[in-house]
Amino acid sequence: MKQKNKITPVILVGGKSKRFGEDKALLEFQGEPLIKKIYFSLFDCFHKEPILIGKKNLYFGFESFSDIIEGKGPIGGLYTALKFVDTAFVFLTGCDMPLINKELICYMIEKLEEDSMIYLPKFNNSMIEPLFAFYNHFLLNKVEDLILAGEYKMRSVLVGEKVQFLTEKEVERFDSDLSSFVNINTKSDFNKIITLKNERD
Repeated sequence: MKQKNKITPVILVGGKSKRFGEDKALLEFQGEPLIKKIYFSLFDCFHKEPILIGKKNLYFGFESFSDIIEGKGPIGGLYTALKFVDTAFVFLTGCDMPLINKELICYMIEKLEEDSMIYLPKFNNSMIEPLFAFYNHFLLNKVEDLILAGEYKMRSVLVGEKVQFLTEKEVERFDSDLSSFVNINTKSDFNKIITLKNERD
């Protein structure tokens, strides 16, 4: 899909960070808050300002929305994004993935098929990454039904849909160590990411 105006980048900021103990979005990384680094990385890819979902008006004046249905995790963030955004797709990612590869995202934008419902990475071990993924706006009603039924797993959104997969081989063309998918859950994770970044630089 060559028309980037059909896609809105979305960053989820609604996590409670229980294991980490503080707001991960505000961690300093390379001299700036983590959320700013991710925000402007996505802006570079989509040439469009990302929106933040989960908490409202907490981050540097960036456009943000509180979760419509609170406490449901990423699927609640996806629902809110699909509800507020009027583009054909949203690109969904978290606020704790500081090593996202912009070339990889640009590649995915080009490869995204207009009739796909979901486009996401699938690795050789069959694991998927639902928080580095494109979701079609037509999924809104399905996501709402899943939440109302008490089904909060992101994998459930894939069932019965046309899913386009990004292979691990494709990822490695741009991101050989798969660092785009390294997220921060603990202080140890954060230290490892800093070490990894320093080694790459």
